[in-house]
Formats: sequence, C-alpha cells, structure tokens
Amino acid sequence: MSQPTSEKSLLRYFGLGELASHGGNAILAFWMIMGMAFFLFADQNLIAPNLRNIAGSFGITDQKEIDWKLGGLIPICFFVLGGLVSVYMGYLTQRFPRKPLVIGTVLLGEIPCLLSGFARNYEEFLILRTLTGFGLGGSFPLLFSLVGDYFSDKSRSTAAGYLSLAIGLGVGVGQLVGGTLGTEDPINGWRQSFIYMATPSFLFMLVYGLFCKEPVRGGSEKELASLSPDSLDVNSEAVRLTWKDIKNIFQSKTNVGIFMQGIPGCVPWGVFFVFLNDYYEFSYGLPKDQASALVIFAALGIFAGTFFGGVIGQKLYDTNKKFLPIFCGSSILLGIIPTLYLLYAKNIAGSPLFIFINILAGIIISVTGPNVRALIINVNPPKSRSSMFALYNLTDNLGNGLGPAMAALILTVLPDRTQAFTIAILFWIPCGLAWFYILKNFKHDEQKMHEELAAEAGRIKRTA
Repeated sequence: MSQPTSEKSLLRYFGLGELASHGGNAILAFWMIMGMAFFLFADQNLIAPNLRNIAGSFGITDQKEIDWKLGGLIPICFFVLGGLVSVYMGYLTQRFPRKPLVIGTVLLGEIPCLLSGFARNYEEFLILRTLTGFGLGGSFPLLFSLVGDYFSDKSRSTAAGYLSLAIGLGVGVGQLVGGTLGTEDPINGWRQSFIYMATPSFLFMLVYGLFCKEPVRGGSEKELASLSPDSLDVNSEAVRLTWKDIKNIFQSKTNVGIFMQGIPGCVPWGVFFVFLNDYYEFSYGLPKDQASALVIFAALGIFAGTFFGGVIGQKLYDTNKKFLPIFCGSSILLGIIPTLYLLYAKNIAGSPLFIFINILAGIIISVTGPNVRALIINVNPPKSRSSMFALYNLTDNLGNGLGPAMAALILTVLPDRTQAFTIAILFWIPCGLAWFYILKNFKHDEQKMHEELAAEAGRIKRTA
C-alpha cells in the first residue's frame, strides 16, 4: 500500500524517508520496535535512585554492603547473562526468523522485571534482576539488525539515533519514575516502578506479533536489491552465517577497534548511571528529589546528544566519511572534562551552572552511541550484523557490569568515593583513542564489504 504524500514528507523531514518504500507495515513495525526498546531498557536503571530504599527493604544497612550487593553484584550478573544471551541470539538469528525471537526476548526479559517488584528478599531480587538480562541481551542484536534492513547507509546513523534515543529515553524515564515513586513511598515505591516499567512492553510485543512483518534480510543493500526475497531468506547463502564469516568479523580491523573502545568506554557509563544519583544525595548532601532531578537533567542531555549525535554523524559521514570517527573519538575525550567536574563541584551543587554542566556532559558523552551502531551496520554484511551486534553488546555488557563492580571494589580499598569514580571516568581515555584506530581502517573495511556483497549477488544470479 502506497503512503500518502504528507506522510512521506513527514518521514523524510525526520530522516526516515526510506521507511515509506517498505510500506505502512514497516512504519508500524518501526514504532513498535522503538516502544519495545524503550520499555526493555527502562528497567535498566531503576535501582539507582532507590539504592537505600531497596537495601532497607531487605535489611541491608552497611554502606559498603549496599554498594557491592546492589551497585556491584547485581550489574555483574545482569550484564554477564545479557552478554551470553546476546552472543547466542546472534547465532539464533541465522537459523530462525527474527520476529518470533523478538517476541520471545520481550517475554523472557519483562516477566522477571515485573516479578522483581514482588521479591521477598535480596536473593530473590538478585535472581530476578539477573534473569531480566535475557531481555537486554537478546533485544540488542535483534533490534539493530532489523533497523539495518529497513535503512541504507544514507540513513542508518539517523535511524540508529532514533532507536538509541528510545533506549536512552527508556533508561532516563525509568530512573525518573523510580526516583519519584521512591520519594513518595520509600517502602513500596521502588516495587511499583518495576511493575509500571515492565507492563507496557507486553502491549507493544502483542501489536508487533499480530500486525508487523520483519524486513527482507539485506534488502537495503544496493548489491542485493535486484535479488528476489526468496534469495535472501534465512536459508539463503547470501545471508546465512558460516564459520568463515565469523572469522571475518575478527579480521575486520574496524570491528576490532569497536571492541577496543567498547569495554573501557562502558565502565564510566556504569558508574554514571548506577552511582551518580546516590553520590549527589549522600556526598553532596542534596535531598533525594533534587539529586534525582540533577541526574534527569544529565539524562536530558543524553537524549539530545543521542538523537542529534546520529543526525550530525550522518551529515558528517555524507560529507566526508573520515569525519565520523574523528567526531566520535574527539567527543569521548572532550566529555571527560565536564563529567569529572561533576564529581568535584560540591560548592555549586544544585545551582543553575551545575544543572547546565549536567546537561552539557550528557550531550557530549552520548553522541557516539548511535554512530558506532551505524558503523557496525555499514562495515558488516547482513548475515554478520546480528552476530557482530551480539559481540559488541557483550563488550557493552562487560563494561556496564564491570564498571559499577570495579567502582565498588575500589571503594573497598579507597574510602573516598570521588577518587574511585574518577578512576572509572578516566577509562574514556583509551576508549577515545581507539577511535583513531577505527579512523585508519573503516573505509577499507566498508569497501571490502560492498565488494563481497556484489560478488555474492553475482554468484547467486549465475546459479539461479
């Protein structure tokens, strides 16, 4: 069914014009994907504004025990399981259609999230939070793989920006809801936040399952555009992953560079989202609602940086492809300055200047996210993307899990939380430098990918 001209114009205005070529079903599917991403990731940071409320519910009172059990051990279990699921999901996408995998991922992730609100003790809470990693780990390679087949390299940074924005909004809104409910009801508010953030996912999953279709694998690659959809189904050699393709993932220097920046780059993020709220409240002596508000201002900056980072990254990529990794690496290194300042600005905490620095830090440190995901799509063929996203998500999960855990361990040695968090923030230095290794190699890897696609398409035509 053709789309009305006004709808096409609106999609083009927001950088999503390629959706119109897939029809109205694709537009609905894209918004359902955005909705599922929002709520799947909304529970990721629900603990942060309620560390002490949750600890009090389970009889945990010692500060170091709170930091380790809620800020360290849970993220480790949550993200390690998510990483393992993510890697296996990359394999499953090569054997089964992605639509039922998406539905299964939502169910496996959101059911334990919902039940987290009913945990009777810390052990139950730990198990349920760990199981929620199924949703986080499984959804990441699936959702970005689908986006890669809706959009070509002319729009992928922008599209990845929208999906990354949905993820970031989910994390931020989850923190806002958790902080608000925890302030209003310190005993049960945190429980309500898990229930409220899990329930809507089932509606988006239901609509997606009943009314949406997944895009043709590799359908947005110009080299494969002339092939029939049957030539690109899950059993086609053009999109079926082999051990040789997995080997090629690690032979791509761009992919190696992405791994190099992924693990250290996520350590500061783990600290930023898990401990910053608590740090403002108990190191700066701010009321809970004011501490939560400051983190929300930082989240607003992250929302803006995530979306506009994708838009700017697409413009830079279209102007000169080398500008994209320069933009990403420079932003990461520059973002260290305002983020560190947030840890040493007690004298202005709560002031308009402090609010501005929270927003500025959020903007600068978040512009890389959508662009690295677009770059993964651009340098990997369709059959390798899910697996590459799974491996990339594993590095993300290791960083996110090890970040707060590392800070919690450092806190057992260094009594000063500021020093421990400073060390974690400085992990952005090797992350930023890794982007200059990517700069050196990504154009060659992208060209090689297109040559391989063209050769594969020619082989399929000859044997048809």
